[in-house]
Amino acid sequence: MENKIKRTPRDKEPELKLRGDKIAGNRYYSKDFLHKELSLVWPKVWQIAGWASEIPEPNDFFIYKVGHEEILVVRQKDTTIRAFYNVCPHRGNLLVQVNEGSLKTFKCSYHGWEFNTEGILKYAKDSEDFVEKNLCENLSLEEVSCEESLGFVWINFDRNCTPLREFIYPAIEHLEPYQTKKFLRVLNLTAEIKCNWKMLHDNFSETYHVDTLHPELMSQMDNNYNDSQFDMYESGINRMLMPGHRPAKSFINNNVIEFPLTDVLKMWGLDPSQFNGKTSEARTALQNNKRKLAKENGYWHYEFLTNEQLTDYYHYSFFPNFSLTMTPDGFELLRPQPHPTDPERCFMEHWYMVPIIEGSLSGSSTFKGGEDISNLEGELFTETPAGRRPLQNAPHQWVEYPKESLGFIIDQDVGIALSQQKGVKSRGFKYSLLLGQEGRVRRYHEMLNDYIRRTEK
Repeated sequence: MENKIKRTPRDKEPELKLRGDKIAGNRYYSKDFLHKELSLVWPKVWQIAGWASEIPEPNDFFIYKVGHEEILVVRQKDTTIRAFYNVCPHRGNLLVQVNEGSLKTFKCSYHGWEFNTEGILKYAKDSEDFVEKNLCENLSLEEVSCEESLGFVWINFDRNCTPLREFIYPAIEHLEPYQTKKFLRVLNLTAEIKCNWKMLHDNFSETYHVDTLHPELMSQMDNNYNDSQFDMYESGINRMLMPGHRPAKSFINNNVIEFPLTDVLKMWGLDPSQFNGKTSEARTALQNNKRKLAKENGYWHYEFLTNEQLTDYYHYSFFPNFSLTMTPDGFELLRPQPHPTDPERCFMEHWYMVPIIEGSLSGSSTFKGGEDISNLEGELFTETPAGRRPLQNAPHQWVEYPKESLGFIIDQDVGIALSQQKGVKSRGFKYSLLLGQEGRVRRYHEMLNDYIRRTEK
């Protein structure tokens, strides 16, 4: 299979014609609009339920929650994964009351009905007493569509849905060269945030804000829109290709290599000072040295990557609510999940996945993280957007924002979203005024409008 992996194309996608739908403020605080999203959009889309390596063995399970729904995701005896609504069909009690674990059967805490990992009812007390005879003989938990791809477990409430590969085309083909299913999730954070979920997803769908909000990133990424490539696909997937490992042209100290790029260059046998005054050449030099030295340094995950992928940011926005930022030595998932009842709250999820590199303490210094390195003495670690973390599967961690951090850069994004949430309710705000480079934001909202209109009909 792996020798059939094709390299990620950089071909520019033909421009999609956008309608120019107005993005008014009320969609960020209207309870009626949230109800439409949860009832008309979410039941029809593929969603990431979790990271597949969370459940490596048969009978392992976890619970995925979105809106009012809970989904029980279970590894089967044949190593496939299936997913069911986490509800007992008897009287509607939640079947499993913990978020993860390993069980051979699932027993309802109300009347003791018991189901196997295939969702089939195996025991119901006094089953002969049912008014409808033989009711229990073929009774199963209600199943949802489930697929495993790119290291993720995906679910769709619609049993007649479009296949995953088609729904997120061409994401699987584009991302397979990274070999993400072999990666380790080292960051797994969630925080309840006082803003609408779309506010954050909009932010992650454009980089127009980087100069103002994240100036520290300009020392390592060239975010000028004229140097980036933007692609929008019919499926709703959007892509941005941004040159990395060189300072932005608009960066105030553009002629000097700064941290963390200095560390990356040294790691690959390059002297950062040789690029002072010609910083734009650092990116190509780094690509060449990575290609030459990767195998002997154990960087197996470079095998199918193009030279550009050895330095650049490949950012993919997925409908309806998450983005993946692919870097040479790790990738980031940012996902704001809708609150089930309050349109002005959401659950912000932040994951980071890395390859395990033999004998390496840190795969990359691509991201500037926080300063938290406590309890890591003597442990293998890796750099993440939230600081150094142990090189091991990360347990889920609830972050009490703003007392605790989701990561330095994400905290900046969230801070702006909180301000926006107040501003969009002002009489002085009519609708968003978008530039061409913010086209992915407009495309996303037009997709959302289309889903609501189609399902309403």
